[in-house]
Amino acid sequence: MVILDSDIMIDILRRYPSAINWLEALGEEEIALPGFVVMELLQGCRSKVEQDRVAKSY
Repeated sequence: MVILDSDIMIDILRRYPSAINWLEALGEEEIALPGFVVMELLQGCRSKVEQDRVAKSY
């Protein structure tokens, strides 16, 4: 199991190639997001549209 931190999730949500490549390299590995990471990501949103996009990625 891989537990992701908010800085990694931000890079993934911004579709940075190195972050996407790393995520894809995990293959079938189980991924977990702690609740506080989800909270940080949602608090960092600038609009409802961005908040909906972040919420759908989980």
